[in-house]
Amino acid sequence: MADPQPGPAGAPLGPDHWQQWWVPINTPATGPQVFLLETVVYRPSGDGPFPLVIINHGKPRDAEFMVRAMHPGFDLAAGWFVDRGFAVAIPMRRGHGSSQGEISDIVGDCDQRDYFTSARMHASDIVGVIAYMQRQSFVDPNNVVVLGHSWGGLGALGVAYDAPRGVVGILNFAGGGGSFAPGQICGGADRLIADVGRLGTGDPIPQIWLYAENDHFFAPALAHAMFEAYRANARAPITFVDLPPFDSDGHFTITHGDPTIWGPAVGEFLAGLRKN
Repeated sequence: MADPQPGPAGAPLGPDHWQQWWVPINTPATGPQVFLLETVVYRPSGDGPFPLVIINHGKPRDAEFMVRAMHPGFDLAAGWFVDRGFAVAIPMRRGHGSSQGEISDIVGDCDQRDYFTSARMHASDIVGVIAYMQRQSFVDPNNVVVLGHSWGGLGALGVAYDAPRGVVGILNFAGGGGSFAPGQICGGADRLIADVGRLGTGDPIPQIWLYAENDHFFAPALAHAMFEAYRANARAPITFVDLPPFDSDGHFTITHGDPTIWGPAVGEFLAGLRKN
């Protein structure tokens, strides 16, 4: 197969105009080298410009062996956003799926995990995608929302810390890191809570956090503790939503659940952003 080239690969397909892209990123974290990230883009009909949602994936517990098998998902969520007039980009970070480069979004072994630095390194890839997509004619560069799931939610908080130009809101779905078994966190829950609290000292961006009652990665007590640590330092509106149980593990509500589970809360949040 020929080496991928930056930009779209093939024609848009279906009512949501699904299209594979190769998004080039070049950030201070990558130095002079450019990496192409496997990305799927959805958008409404028409020329736009549309507000943009960047959806940031998580990481499997057995990440060492499974990350190259990952590919962009979130079809149900993407369709929900497109129906409401948003373009959507779902990139795979370096070292994940078919994206170029090596994994660069995790700092420290399990016993010494540094969640604060991991979140900010993780964010560098997403900031690179944001910068590239803001240059596309169908995107409103001043109306970008970052959605993160699980480890991607922690990365979304890393994005918020430095508040890139044009990012107006953060959607944290079941965000966190280091869960290697139910109730078990690398380095201990207290370290994760403290590092999430440090992320709250960054630049202010309105946020909504959503966690299911039966999340087996980040249980309600831990999720609320992270939220309170973050909110103690945050300078922007931040809302916590307790979602109902979903299937056998509510951690995957955003990836597998019907959007009616979370859509009303997210829709209200997005409507509030448009008023500001």
